[in-house]
Amino acid sequence: MERSASTLVLVAHPGDETLAFSSVCAGADVVSVTDGGWPGLGEEFRRACDRLGGKRALSLSLPTIDSWKLPQEVLVGRLKALGSYTRIYTHSPLEHQAHHRDVALAASQCFEEIWVRGGGGYAAEAYVLSPSAFGQKLQILNQLYAHQLASAAADDHFGSTAVLGVEAFVPTRWCEVSQALAHTTPGMRPEVPDLWAFETSPYEQERYDRTCTVLAHLGRAGALTSILEIGACEGAMTRRLRALFPDAKINAVEVNPVFARRLRARLGHEPDTAIVEASVQEIPLSADLVCLAEVLYLVPDRCMALLERLQARYLLTSYVGAFDAQVSMCLRHFGWRNIVTEQVLPRFEPVDGATSYLVIRRPGSQVRLWQSA
Repeated sequence: MERSASTLVLVAHPGDETLAFSSVCAGADVVSVTDGGWPGLGEEFRRACDRLGGKRALSLSLPTIDSWKLPQEVLVGRLKALGSYTRIYTHSPLEHQAHHRDVALAASQCFEEIWVRGGGGYAAEAYVLSPSAFGQKLQILNQLYAHQLASAAADDHFGSTAVLGVEAFVPTRWCEVSQALAHTTPGMRPEVPDLWAFETSPYEQERYDRTCTVLAHLGRAGALTSILEIGACEGAMTRRLRALFPDAKINAVEVNPVFARRLRARLGHEPDTAIVEASVQEIPLSADLVCLAEVLYLVPDRCMALLERLQARYLLTSYVGAFDAQVSMCLRHFGWRNIVTEQVLPRFEPVDGATSYLVIRRPGSQVRLWQSA
């Protein structure tokens, strides 16, 4: 279907167009990806779009794999078949609802630029609804989507705070959407280099600097001959370890094959640096220094068993809040002593660490150096 219409409003469910996009539906093609679990909602969706001035209403009626997942490849194919638009409005990858995040990712894969809901941060484009426009929003929700509201009584998606009189949007692209989803969606595939913005995020740079400050204390405690870094990702910390301890043998361990491949390309040629593609559960946790920073979050149920396996003189951890307290309690149980701590405070910043309109909250960390009994 070849088109060159100016505006596409792409939503996950009927009702979303009224809740979040009522200000931009006029003259647009309005497309709902699913029927919202209500096969009979097609007529209500069309009536809502008509009242909002939509040029055309279309439901793709995609099935859900489960309550938290849409068939992503099918969705991408259906979106590409819609043709081209000069402006696309859709959900944000930072939204709580999983289907909204699925739609944001698919849209970013099909269109060079998309405008997503500005749930926080700077509003590049904003519409303050007039009293009549806001009244119309309430009427559509109450008259056409009453059954949905009843079935979703406990869902924040249809809570009172979701009915806003200001609708804001920001432009973004696939790379930034992927980086945002890395913070909201477990198991996000790392097609994007530097998915976590380790190289560009001011917060991450401070965390690495504080980590190096902590590790510098080991220069006065005796030479290290071996370092085991678990979860090396793409090597941002590995390079710093190499500079801090030039004579040590470093085993950089990474379980994700994409990250491991990039790690080999960047550091596989370095002397005394070995790239090991394995999980923390598959290898001996033995070295003069073992780095377990930001890793145990991924295996919280096995934290105690992993820490019991440690055979090292020193251990580096980096965690926050209750999880840091849990790890610290386990280590003290096994006789470890915390000798240096540096705190990294949380920070709001662009998801790419630089210019993105998508803003995330980096959680902060307690960077701790431990010595064995």
